Amino acid sequence: MTLMQDITVDTEIHDSFESLESLQPEWDRFVESVGCEIFMTYDWQRIWWKYYGAKRLLKIFIFRSNKQLVGIIPMFFEKIRLGPVSLRCGKIVGSDFSIYAITLPINKKLLPAVMENFFTNISTHNWDALHIGPLAGLYDDFGHVLGLCGRYQQNGFRVKTTANNVQAFFLLTDSAGQATEIVSGKWERQIRKKYRILRQALGNEAAPLTSGFAADAEFERTFANFVDMHRRHWQKQNQAGHFGDWPCSLEFHHDAALSQLKRGRLRLMEVKTDGRSLGYKYSYKFGDTFVEFLDARADGDHFSRAGLGNIVFYEQLKKAQQEQVRYIDSGRGKYEHKLRMGGQLFDMNNIYIFRNSLVATARVNIFRALARLLDICYYKIWFSRLAPKLALRRRPLWKTWIRSVAFAT
Repeated sequence: MTLMQDITVDTEIHDSFESLESLQPEWDRFVESVGCEIFMTYDWQRIWWKYYGAKRLLKIFIFRSNKQLVGIIPMFFEKIRLGPVSLRCGKIVGSDFSIYAITLPINKKLLPAVMENFFTNISTHNWDALHIGPLAGLYDDFGHVLGLCGRYQQNGFRVKTTANNVQAFFLLTDSAGQATEIVSGKWERQIRKKYRILRQALGNEAAPLTSGFAADAEFERTFANFVDMHRRHWQKQNQAGHFGDWPCSLEFHHDAALSQLKRGRLRLMEVKTDGRSLGYKYSYKFGDTFVEFLDARADGDHFSRAGLGNIVFYEQLKKAQQEQVRYIDSGRGKYEHKLRMGGQLFDMNNIYIFRNSLVATARVNIFRALARLLDICYYKIWFSRLAPKLALRRRPLWKTWIRSVAFAT
């Protein structure tokens, strides 16, 4: 328990999601009320842990003030070995084996009290490094959280921050809820031209183009067809695509999508004409945001000039506007086609907290040097550049790289 400026914050620490099952409605309402992403909802966290929690120690910190939920920080702890050295670290649940960014579900007014309580409890655990992130580009409280973490540098900790990636957002409405013009007149004309080219390529200029989200009865068929189209597109480039690159990602996303479908949040969109599937967008709606994960589109020379990727995105944009969504979170990375379509880039931030003892510092420095070497040699050179050029069976990303890459900064 922490008492700060007459505000009492109490902490519960749970070591399983099953013990918190009855909290799910309150958990999700709170996460949405403080503007977090779908990745911090109870079901998303629970399913992620089901697939990626093996040999990891779960500690879910629940903070309350006057019996009201004011913060949730789901953490896990593990030991990662690289060569002769191992690192005892703590991370946010869902922060690896994934391609998304998060914000911390904490009541803004009670952020100092919650963070003080968190550090009081976390300092008793056996770790060398903590990773808080990757934090979303639109996280308003990043500076505040960083400042609060910095207070603990005098208590035997070192704090480091990095912004080594960017996240693309499309702003659909302003703070007053008024629609913003994200699509320029020039791009609007270009997209209409692409629609005409597509209909010509299909041999039926009068063919209606339709798009819709998968409902309960259609989910299995739509999800399977989306995965198949996504895989075929990448296999032609001798790559495995998302579901081949990331371990257990097909099973994880199937379960996550089905769970969120039941809560009305899945937005798996199929674009088709004359009964023929042209493309898919795999996204979710939570609060005022569409989060898009992956897309898929039909291949073929007769579609190359049409730009099916742009058409599928435009269909999603229209759906998002109908639902009065404020943002489309288009994920990490800088892509010129997203910028041309009106996307804006924001830095994704990471906060690292290291124990400042001589032994821990040496261990952390050696581990980070080895993690950087692994990232360069394995991922940047072999996996990204050389392997796609060779006629070899593509294998999933190494789990060791996935677990350690956060510390390769």
